[in-house]
Formats: sequence, structure tokens, C-alpha cells
Amino acid sequence: MAPVLHLSRTRLRALVVSCVLAGALLPPVAGSGVAAANTAAGGAPGTVGLFDPSGSVWYLRDSGGGTTTFTFGEEGDVPLVGDWDGDGVDTAGVYRPGQGRLLLRNGSEPIAYVYAVPPGGMPVVADTDGDGRDTVSIGRFGRLYVMDGLGSGPASLDGRDPFPIELPAGTEQLVAGDFDGDGADEIAAVHHGIVELVGPGRGGLLGDVGSALAVAGDWDGDGVDTLGTYDTWQSEFVVREGGAGAGSLPYGSAGMLPVSGRFGALPGGDGAPAHRAGVPALAEGDEGPLVVALQRELTRRRLYRGPLDGVFGPATAQSVVAFHKVMELERTFSWEDEDSAHMADFALPPLPDRPEEPSRIEVDLGHQVLFLFEEGEVAEIVPISSGGTYQYYSEHQQATVWAGTPRGDFTLIRHSLGWQCDPLTGWCIYFPWNFTPDYALHGYRSVPAQPASHGCVRIPTWESDLLESRLYLGMPIHIWDEYPAQEG
Repeated sequence: MAPVLHLSRTRLRALVVSCVLAGALLPPVAGSGVAAANTAAGGAPGTVGLFDPSGSVWYLRDSGGGTTTFTFGEEGDVPLVGDWDGDGVDTAGVYRPGQGRLLLRNGSEPIAYVYAVPPGGMPVVADTDGDGRDTVSIGRFGRLYVMDGLGSGPASLDGRDPFPIELPAGTEQLVAGDFDGDGADEIAAVHHGIVELVGPGRGGLLGDVGSALAVAGDWDGDGVDTLGTYDTWQSEFVVREGGAGAGSLPYGSAGMLPVSGRFGALPGGDGAPAHRAGVPALAEGDEGPLVVALQRELTRRRLYRGPLDGVFGPATAQSVVAFHKVMELERTFSWEDEDSAHMADFALPPLPDRPEEPSRIEVDLGHQVLFLFEEGEVAEIVPISSGGTYQYYSEHQQATVWAGTPRGDFTLIRHSLGWQCDPLTGWCIYFPWNFTPDYALHGYRSVPAQPASHGCVRIPTWESDLLESRLYLGMPIHIWDEYPAQEG
């Protein structure tokens, strides 16, 4: 099974997973449950490897723990692994989404075969007919097109076709394996961490992988594939199912993508990828797989709601400063080198217990963030900028006043759509939700790390768009300076 990353030629666009149907996830490690399972199975153990998108470098690990490296592919390629010719050995391949090309490699040959496939899709490797040969199917525009052979399938994906399989909304990964032990592979979609079988007569949930990448394999040698994961932040393979096959293996660093299979005899002798949890320092303007890894971790912590596009833009920068605010670190918009260690200690602070208000907004003026509660749990953490506690001249009051945000318990009492501009001052606010006649929670173009508004609660405009369907009139909103003291 080979997780893959869909890259455009200029930037990372989306994260997908494609798994080749081969043996165990982890190579033998002395004393590990994984090693014991492979020994008990009595066959050649599966091996594991990584693909580094930044340089198209592959790291394949053999059963003795040695590493073989090679370079294959180019910028924007999606890595794949499969038994393309049915000889029992899995070899590398790449999907070139911009050109609609599938390039396969057998043994040490640079390129053995080139096939035309639909462009701009999400590939998954699977032996769906049980003939011993892996083929590449394509997910595209919310539908899965199962290919009958390499490069074959619907002549056109633009018109009506009787064979596409509807994918669940929000599908971001595809993973395949022989999950029922019948000799043919099934394909599953991963959406919001849930792994769900797709296709006629399929259905059923295989598990929850959270924010990790899903992989699949026969971890204990019983002929049935089960799920495993690769944590792209901790850079660690984990097998959570399969009895004696359970185990973990730290390997590689953030931004690398896992592959697995039975790769045959490998020369070994090359250096293993350096292991590192987290990512190094990053700043606005950076792009690539390391940014994707950071975005995924910020999403898991409910700090980021944007696309996993590998672009460190304003949305990523605001999520980083929100992390710094919650952790009481220096409020920079750049990811600092030491922040990865701080992420390991990330935890929600004590917040007011209001069981009578399962859906509400808690605005923490001290830390300059708001917590959106849904069903009694913190669903999102959003950076804010509140009243700047400075004096300014109010055109409406014709007097000098203080810029301060009112504290207390309120409800959302009025809402306006889009940009709303004051005809007297010309100031414009975005999708305002008033909690008093004069003060609102609203989007704004400038949301600095410190209090800066005249008294309203500013949030970035894109956050207003994302929260528009989740707020409602009458929703409680509580505004306070410090975390309330805990009783007892």
C-alpha cells in the first residue's frame, strides 16, 4: 500500500492516499509484535519505505533494517507502488496528474512503461479482480472510476458512464486492501478520518485513522488486510489492528509519504532518512510537503480550517499565531523551530463549564482567541483582535472615547450578510454578528496579534465565511479577560 501526495507543478494541491496491496507494514524489529507476526506467518515479510516529494527520493527499507534509495519522478508527481506484472515483486510508479500519465518502473529500470490515464485525479492501486496484478483506479470529481487494467477505463470522464462509484463527501484519501480475505481487493475512502468501503454491495466502516495517513496490509499473515497508519507529524508507522502484528516504527520526517510492499531483494547499504518529529521553521511564502504536514497538525488541533494546499499563506499564518496565543508564546505569525516541541505539549486550557449551553462562543480577551463550542466540545479555535484600549475620536458620538470591548454574557442578536460599510466613517466590516446594538463579532481585513479594534471582535474574513453556517441568532457568546478559576 502506498500513500501518495497529489502535487501540482507549482504547489501541493491535495493530500491523498493510495495503497498497493502487499504484505506487512513494518519490517522485523527485534522484540516487536510486528516481527513476531512476520515470523509466525512463515513468509517473506513486507517492507516499508518513504517517498520524499521535495526531491523525488525513495527510501525502501529491507527486512534486515537496511535502506535502499533511488530517485524517480519529478516535481508534481504522485508516488505509487504495485505489482504491475504479477511476478510477486512490488515496484515504484508515479502518476503525473497534469499530463494524465502513469509511469511505471520494474526493477532498476528508470521507466519501463508509460500509460495514458485521466488527468487531475486521485489514484489508488488495487488488484480489484484478484488476478495478481495491481492496477490504478482514479477518483475524480467525487466519483471513483475502477480501471480494468493499466491505463484502461472509461474513454471519457466528462459524459455519462455506468461504472463510476460515488465517493463520500470530503474524501481526501483512498486506500485499498483485501479486507475480507477473498483474494481480491476492496477500495475504501477516507473522509474526516473515517475509513469507509465503497462500491456496489460494499459499505461498512473499517476504522478511524484520525489525522494520520491510512495504510493497509496483512500485518499478521492471516490473508486478511487490516488498517495501519503513518503519523506525518510524529513520522511514525503504527499498526493498531491485527493482534500480534500491532507495533510501531519511527521512520523519516514530516512531509515524507509512506509506501509499503514486498520489494524483493534490495541492495541496502544507503543511509536511512533522518528521523524528526514535527517540522522545522517555516514562514509565510513557504510551500511544499512540510507546510502540508504543519497544516494537517494545526487542523487536528482545531486551529486551521483551510485547504491542505502546502502554501504557507495568511490562513496558515493566523492559525500559527492562534497556536502561539493559546500556548502563551511570542505571538509571531511564523512557525518557529522550537514550536514543534511545544506542539507536543498542546492542550486546551480550562474553560467554563456550561452544560446548559452546548453550542456557544467563548471569547478570551486575554489570549485573543475565541473558542467555538458545538455539542459541548471545543470545535474550533479562532484568532481575534478586540478593543485596543486606546483613545480615538468617534464621529458618531462627536467625542473622544476609549476603544474597549464589553465584557459579559450576551447572545447574537443581529446578523448582516457580506460587507457592511458605515456611511459616516467609510469603515467596512464583513458578515457582522451583533451581540449588542453597537458591538459585533465580524470579519475584517486586518487582524493583528494584539488588540486593535474600536471595540468589536475581529476575526479574519475567511474565518467569517467558514463560520457563517455554524453561528445563529440567539447563540450565547461570553466575553471575558482571563480563564475562569476552577472550583474545588
